[in-house]
Amino acid sequence: MPLTTRPWIVAVLLGLLALLPASGHAEITTEDVKASEGYEAKADQVEKPAHAAYPRPFSRPGSMGADYDTWRDAKGPDIGETAVDIKRLPSRVDNSTRPQFPPIYKQKGGACGQFTSIASIFTYEMNLLNGTEASTEATQFPADFSWNMCNAANSAQGSEAYHGWETAKHIGIPTVKSYGRVEADKDKIGTWANGYPIWREAMEYRVAGYRYTPTATVTQINEARGWLFDRNQPKAGKESIGGLLALDGRMGELKKVTRTIPEGDYLAGEDVWIHWGPTGYGHGITCVGYDDQVGFDVNGDGKVTNDIDINGDGKVTLADRERGAFIVVNSWGKTWSKDGKIYLLYSAMVDPTWQRGNYLGRIEVTRHIPRCTLKLKLACNKRSDLRVTIGIAGDKDATKPEHELAPQALNGWPLFGKPKNNVGEVPLAGPGDESPLEVGIDLTPLLSKLGSKSAGDGRLFLSFSSAEKSDATGMLHACAIRHYDDKGTFIRETLVNVEEGTFGKDTLTLTTVLPLKR
Repeated sequence: MPLTTRPWIVAVLLGLLALLPASGHAEITTEDVKASEGYEAKADQVEKPAHAAYPRPFSRPGSMGADYDTWRDAKGPDIGETAVDIKRLPSRVDNSTRPQFPPIYKQKGGACGQFTSIASIFTYEMNLLNGTEASTEATQFPADFSWNMCNAANSAQGSEAYHGWETAKHIGIPTVKSYGRVEADKDKIGTWANGYPIWREAMEYRVAGYRYTPTATVTQINEARGWLFDRNQPKAGKESIGGLLALDGRMGELKKVTRTIPEGDYLAGEDVWIHWGPTGYGHGITCVGYDDQVGFDVNGDGKVTNDIDINGDGKVTLADRERGAFIVVNSWGKTWSKDGKIYLLYSAMVDPTWQRGNYLGRIEVTRHIPRCTLKLKLACNKRSDLRVTIGIAGDKDATKPEHELAPQALNGWPLFGKPKNNVGEVPLAGPGDESPLEVGIDLTPLLSKLGSKSAGDGRLFLSFSSAEKSDATGMLHACAIRHYDDKGTFIRETLVNVEEGTFGKDTLTLTTVLPLKR
């Protein structure tokens, strides 16, 4: 039954259902659903429209400030800017059946947030953008690349979806073919990709923007349904292709809130999740679709209703709806529930005790072609305390930079909070590995700040040190500037002379001419 059905329509339908067998669990057909489409409940008329929001204390980096616009570089309309026409929404959508959606995974350690944000949603969106299928490792993206950026080299360390999306914004994500998977080798937990080609590939696959929206009202649920169907952007004469949504479920005592749809009901035998919790840890999962006909008699009154106050708060809201559910994909393998998927009642999204579960996240992806990069081979015995600054000037004779960049990965990932809680107090390469690591840094955004000066020769400034009051030490082994054309084809490499590469309490500074001519 659609989410905006008038109570009198429900009453008529219930009267018809009374003629059916006395189990009280009767199937609502697609025809029943469509018959009541277009009617908006009075309560919905006063509800605020869906809008971008950031639940605290997660889902947006505090270090960026309250005005940080995570959707700034996205091209699509922001949440709440497009009207939701529920009359055109089908009763069921399942995007996990599309060829762009990757196989169901079984996560390693606390990587759930990255299996949702990167391995599932990012892979799906990037394949849609590229016109490819997620059937090979060359078209799949690993949860592990971003997870290792923020798991403190600890397999039990969790992460939020935004960790992956910020990694994809600042660095990008390489393919599984290039990077591999952590779940295949537990010894790789906490290791960073070693090899410029991996970092260079990652630069091309980016998140343009991401958003979270509350999902605690019928209006907001309808907006989410529209996103899952066609992103609330119908295109005449073209197939409707929806997006995916990230959510954070409370998984403790899951068996207490999971039910099996009884015999004789729509989708009998399927598992349905009726509430969060009631207690326990958060877990990143992926919303791939919805089914408006799925229901369960939550209050045990022998009926499945959407128009009765079942929680006793004196009003009928989304929290009282027993019919209508999201389709959720988990990262616990295909043997979990049914083929790794479960139904989650819309009403479960309304839970004052688990506010993280009241929000859904979404992304827009983009392809980026780097024009100028920095290839570094360096070591540091404590990557949380490594500090690297890159500066540029449009004049080759400049004595100081006009613009500077402090790469997140080479500065303890300040976006993610305290370094020891994300990158880990381990060597740069990974736990127990003090060998040098070869990485790539995209200089294109930095050079773009020169504007009209981006021709001829400029100057590059490099600074390597340890954090204040840190005893960390490091060594720069090699440095080179690489240039590419507008199609990403390699043009040339300019080596930067490194005579003495040690740094720590004493800062290592390098400066060289930077070719800007295209």
